[in-house]
Amino acid sequence: MVDLGGEVAVLKDLNSHPRIVGSRPAGAENADAYRLDSPRQLASGEVVGIRDGGVVAIEPSTPGRAVLLGQASAWFPSADGKQLWAVTEESADTACAGQELPQSVSARFTVSKYETSGHPSRTKLTLPCGMRPVADTSRGLLAERTTGDTGGTGTGGRAVTNIVVLNARADTATKTIATNASVVAAASNRVIWRDDACNTGSCTHSYDVDKPKSDHAPSCKGGDTVGVGTLDPSGRWYASVLRSNHLAVLDLDQGTCHEVDALPTTNAGDLDQTFAVAWSGQNLMLLDQRSGVLASMDASSTEIDKRSKPLSVVNQAQIWGAGTT
Repeated sequence: MVDLGGEVAVLKDLNSHPRIVGSRPAGAENADAYRLDSPRQLASGEVVGIRDGGVVAIEPSTPGRAVLLGQASAWFPSADGKQLWAVTEESADTACAGQELPQSVSARFTVSKYETSGHPSRTKLTLPCGMRPVADTSRGLLAERTTGDTGGTGTGGRAVTNIVVLNARADTATKTIATNASVVAAASNRVIWRDDACNTGSCTHSYDVDKPKSDHAPSCKGGDTVGVGTLDPSGRWYASVLRSNHLAVLDLDQGTCHEVDALPTTNAGDLDQTFAVAWSGQNLMLLDQRSGVLASMDASSTEIDKRSKPLSVVNQAQIWGAGTT
């Protein structure tokens, strides 16, 4: 399932002709009415993302339609990958009035658990001011707790955050994973985090909530990982950009790095600045948003299949996941 930049299409395989299942709406020639923020496919198969201020779910059988689950500014999967948490926020000026907080704290966050059918569960948690929910694990919700500001005020400032595990009510931190750090990606019981005080060398770490322990990300010949990458649903493989602008897939269980030479180099920074990406099991699907080159890589064997003819893409196309149609 792909959004070609305003049209939703299904491909039976890498080389098949795209079958349009969501046509470009009239009057939206220069816009993408289907685009999702933070798209991701759950273990149940549904694709979830943010659109127009709400979290939506898309069935693989009807990828041109989306079901609005609730209002949200962000979302992340539940620990089992079958449900989801929707994040809403209230301005700190009203929700945190009278509290002494760092200037970078702009909102108080609430998370609500949903089934993809649209039925909310009875779980709705409001976090303390200064804590932003970012992921779910079997040990509890993860949050970035703001402890201060640095680097100036306004747009030049940066929040100083610790990564913490919350209790069942999400009102108290039970464990601190890292200080002066931020979460880059999370899936299953694995968390990729970055040391925000790090200026040289390897700044990216992998934390396993079951051990519990942090390790440096596996080293790569092309340099350290930069920007935001993507974890597969099992939390084993992490795809990211290297300082050399090459794509790499890290095996966090084996501590190895495979640099992907068969694909074009990336732009420096986050992976999604160059490639639309999605995981289907251990297969990493990549769509070069510049050229339309579509490829699939088996993270276990590192074998790559490439589409013989590039897709026609515009407006930062997206891969949503593997469909069933």
